[in-house]
Amino acid sequence: MSHTLQDEISLTAFRKDFERYSFNALRSDMMSGLAVAMLTVPQALAYAIVAGLPISAGLYAAIFSSMIVAFFGSSRHLVVGPSNAIAILIQAGISDILFTYYRNVTGPERDELAMQILTQLALLIGTIQILAAFFKLGRLTHFVSHTVIIGYVSGVALALIINQAFPLLGMEVPANVSSLYARALYILTHFDAMHGPTALIGLSCLALVLSLKRMGSKLPVGAIMLVIVALTAYFTNYLFNYFAANEFQFLDWSNIEAMTKDIQLVGDTRSEGLIPSWNLPFFNPQIINHLISIAFAIALLSVMEATSAAKSTAANSGQHLSINQEIFGLGLGNFFSAFIGGMPLSGSPSRTALSYENGAKTRLASIFNSMFVWLLLFAFGFLIQHIPIAAFAALLIISSASIVNFKQLFLCLKATRSDFFVLMITIASCIFLSLDVAFYIGVIMSISLYLKKAAIPQLVEFTVDEGGVLHSIDRTNQHEPRRIRLIKVEGELFFGAADLFQSALKSITEDDTATRVIILQLKNARDIDATSCLAIQQLYEYLRKSGRHLIGCGITHQIWDVLSDSGMVDLIGKNNLLIFDERHPHQSVQKAFFRAHDLLNSEAAKAAGLAAPITAIPDFAEPSIEVAPEVVVEQGKLEYQPE
Repeated sequence: MSHTLQDEISLTAFRKDFERYSFNALRSDMMSGLAVAMLTVPQALAYAIVAGLPISAGLYAAIFSSMIVAFFGSSRHLVVGPSNAIAILIQAGISDILFTYYRNVTGPERDELAMQILTQLALLIGTIQILAAFFKLGRLTHFVSHTVIIGYVSGVALALIINQAFPLLGMEVPANVSSLYARALYILTHFDAMHGPTALIGLSCLALVLSLKRMGSKLPVGAIMLVIVALTAYFTNYLFNYFAANEFQFLDWSNIEAMTKDIQLVGDTRSEGLIPSWNLPFFNPQIINHLISIAFAIALLSVMEATSAAKSTAANSGQHLSINQEIFGLGLGNFFSAFIGGMPLSGSPSRTALSYENGAKTRLASIFNSMFVWLLLFAFGFLIQHIPIAAFAALLIISSASIVNFKQLFLCLKATRSDFFVLMITIASCIFLSLDVAFYIGVIMSISLYLKKAAIPQLVEFTVDEGGVLHSIDRTNQHEPRRIRLIKVEGELFFGAADLFQSALKSITEDDTATRVIILQLKNARDIDATSCLAIQQLYEYLRKSGRHLIGCGITHQIWDVLSDSGMVDLIGKNNLLIFDERHPHQSVQKAFFRAHDLLNSEAAKAAGLAAPITAIPDFAEPSIEVAPEVVVEQGKLEYQPE
């Protein structure tokens, strides 16, 4: 088994990190935690604002809930917290419920309802992930193609740019405009609705971020920009208050106050402080039923982001991951968020990469990150309340471009038609539909394309010469009449492939009156189920009615159990079903040919009115089998496949 697919779940996964812990490792973890904290603070604040929640919801998740994931997860370097995609999904889900059930509620009561909905959502997400870990469903994430994730992240980037254009320009979001397409159209046609001072601040912050990024890619651009804006706003507000109190007449303070009063500041939003209170999650069955679909979408996306970030770092560090342990830790963190009013968590690729690049040795780096976030906010929290919301909008618009991997995006566009189709449909769904629906559309398309490919079994035809040597059928003699045909079945034979399997075999035999015996080698067939057994039964009946025979060889013990339990062994006959022997892997094929000749001799003797000869099937020593290039039979058509 691959180490990256280990399924074990433990409550003491963190112990291995501290078996040989040293002072140098502690110093590296602390320095890494401090560097990541400089990135975490602006992101946690910004994503809470994106979700339409108090900034404390993002901070509690980044400080307290992320510690739970660090302790119980698998990765030594994964850093979790609020993320952009999760924040947008949360905002969409909560807004939809508030509009549906509490349309007339406003003010503090609406904020309180939003937090109650958030706790229920976090509880659902945590429960789904914990159950998925216990039932070891981590491998199911492999059925969601990376193309879907790239397409969805690209759609999220567009959503961030369009949605944050409203606070950047000081525009109100219309209640009747929901899709990204409609919002983008509204912005382009309503520039007269923007607030001039807010737009000036937002565009200035946008220019400041771009200038800082040019100075150095490793600088904590977001933190530096927010510090500059916070200090500027703080001292500007102090000077204005001082001049107004001392009645300086060279400025019209009434006009200044009128211009600036509509600028939204972080201090205008609700916040609960730096110490969370422990409360039981609010429970409303009607709301929970409405939240189930979005909770599944967030839970799956959260797992995909976390495992992707963890795997990317593990590929460089050489760590062996347990995917289900990672899901378990993530589920515990989200479950904990439900009790403290924190946002649901996801893995952060940018913070995880930064942690590893700054020398993080163990999961303590993530814990130090949380501690430094709390200390920074405790020391400089008084400045944060003076930051305009437009500054965070500028930061999010710039960061939206960095979350899209354009190399991978162009690769998916060029790779195959299926990838191009999935990518474009996912992005289009994000633009014209809600984001949770878009995610489900991408996932369903990904799984459907996988099943389509998995549902095409390969049938490889062979023949055996007089010397007992096995040969594949090449293009020059594929249509030659043969009384015995050996077909090797490879691939999945679950319900989705059974019909194609049956149709392919029937098409081989319908126009071939010379063939009297069909031998199926089933050694490489996988996942035989009831539908596959019915297909084999119908093939057997079809051959029997035309006086022909069906033999199965290379049957593993798992396949034998299914055939026996379904009654196929009694129907076809034990003499016509030959078990695969690992010590002599080719023996069952030769036994099948001897059995086929025995059946043909019996037919000949019966036609001549003689007693049927009895041919014993010998116990072979391991034969020397030579295999020529393969011929793949798909839906009854032979195609030459060179080595």
